[in-house]
Amino acid sequence: MPETRFLLWSCLILVVLSTGCSTDVDLNAPYEERTLAFCLLDPNADEQWVRVNRTWLGEGNNLEFAQVADSSEYAPGEVSVTVEAFAANDPAFALPLATYTASDTLLQDKDANGIFFGPEYRAYHFTTPDGLEIAPNNNPDALRVYRLTVAFTDGRPSLTATTTLIGESLGNISNPPAGIPGFSLNFASGTGGLVTYPNVNFKWSSTPGAKRYEAAVEIKYTERIWVDAAHTQLASETDRVLRWDLGEESTSDDEGGEEIKLPVNGEAFFLYLASNLEEDPLITRQLGVWNDNIDRVRCFDFVLSIANEELDTYLAVNAPVTGIIQERPQYTNITGGLGLFASRTQQRVNGLGISKPSVQELVEGQHTAALQFCLPPDTEGDVAEYACP
Repeated sequence: MPETRFLLWSCLILVVLSTGCSTDVDLNAPYEERTLAFCLLDPNADEQWVRVNRTWLGEGNNLEFAQVADSSEYAPGEVSVTVEAFAANDPAFALPLATYTASDTLLQDKDANGIFFGPEYRAYHFTTPDGLEIAPNNNPDALRVYRLTVAFTDGRPSLTATTTLIGESLGNISNPPAGIPGFSLNFASGTGGLVTYPNVNFKWSSTPGAKRYEAAVEIKYTERIWVDAAHTQLASETDRVLRWDLGEESTSDDEGGEEIKLPVNGEAFFLYLASNLEEDPLITRQLGVWNDNIDRVRCFDFVLSIANEELDTYLAVNAPVTGIIQERPQYTNITGGLGLFASRTQQRVNGLGISKPSVQELVEGQHTAALQFCLPPDTEGDVAEYACP
């Protein structure tokens, strides 16, 4: 019996050694191609764009495969992309009210120094010269729903997704008001060294379909670089736009009509400029353009970037992780694949001015005096003293 046990154990050890010591390891799981689609419809745009890509898995260095376009792109004619409009009360999508067929094109604005191939890449687009209809005659009972379909010529199942659009309510931005030409933003008050920084209270009401707002002020100025410190010989002149992001606000629902307030302390304006612009004695900056019709300098645009509920959820899921648990759930609203089909748009109040105390603080104040700002040379009135020479 001991001899029998020894023989059995010896055989078992030989089997384990012969089958368990191979150094060949297959790191690749069985390959399954997944299609990714990404589209953000803008009801106010005259052209809409769709990206369609695929996953890949290769034997070897996949960073090298990422530099090959057809690893992640479909060949011309391999897929077709359509977007259709339906009435929201047509859940079976039986009667399309409008059909848009996208054509593919090659773009050249991709970062060529990244992990993926570039600068050329394939995208799909269709024109909407009159925009996209949200609800005819602003009738909520006639709301439109848009469906994206990505079909394959080889007969594979199509990808589909649906979304609603963001409605637009004229005059929903109450501060700064759109109906007052050259309305001035006031970031500073006081004279004689007793400067205070009041809040600028940006306000608007939400629009139907909107769930998230990102507010910003675009600061427009002309940058001049001089050869000499006396600023007598100009080397270059460039018109620039600096985007000052004010923050995000979300609504409790997407039905519209909710009042949103975003107070921003005036000192934040000067601190933002000081942090984002270079102090250089050879650089001067002319703020905005003087408008003779309203006797104001027009130097700011207030911008609301608006996301619908699908895009809001996508942004929330993919926000930076700050907790201990680093895993995040995967979000997609594409049936049959991965990606996002959602809606975004912008609303703006353009041509805003700046108050005299704010100009004085900008030109002479503790945070921004070294940035050498001035107003356009033809500036008149009570701010003429701050005109560029």
